[in-house]
Amino acid sequence: MGAVFAETHIRALQVAKECVELGARIRTVSRITGLEQPLLRSFFYQDNSSAPGRRLESSDWYHRGNLMERAEASIFAVIFDRLLVDHRCNPADALLSAYRLYLERCTMEPLIPFEHAFNLACELHVIWGSGPPELMLHSCRRCRSRYLVAVGDKSADRLGCVFCKLLKRYPSDSHIRAHFAPVLRPT
Repeated sequence: MGAVFAETHIRALQVAKECVELGARIRTVSRITGLEQPLLRSFFYQDNSSAPGRRLESSDWYHRGNLMERAEASIFAVIFDRLLVDHRCNPADALLSAYRLYLERCTMEPLIPFEHAFNLACELHVIWGSGPPELMLHSCRRCRSRYLVAVGDKSADRLGCVFCKLLKRYPSDSHIRAHFAPVLRPT
């Protein structure tokens, strides 16, 4: 019994360390791991300036985001959803792996910080004590990409997805071209 508790506690501390390295706030780490904030503070947040406490309460940031932010949020959400649902990862591992995979795909500075990724995970799958889902993944009828929409949004198909809009603006928008520059890989 003691060994199981120790292994569980050690795993929670490993997850906490990874979350902190990715920029998680202390309350977020506590929700993900179940560890108490005083313990987390003593291990990971020695100076008070590095222990931001307030977490996002809703997905309003997503709706206010620009096209590139919404596209990157959708990329993260699709990766997370596939790991959680298709590959049946536990939520903490799915979140950490999805965020790392998202970061690997960014050619420029990532637009989605870890706290926003955590918020997306909560809003999509009602985990870590979140309320009813506010966002869902929807498949575009035109390009078949999966992207985030508000739950119950009836205009998604009529207005086109974020990726269709991004592709349409790509030739004429230097900011989008710079941010989503093609990556040339050696052959």
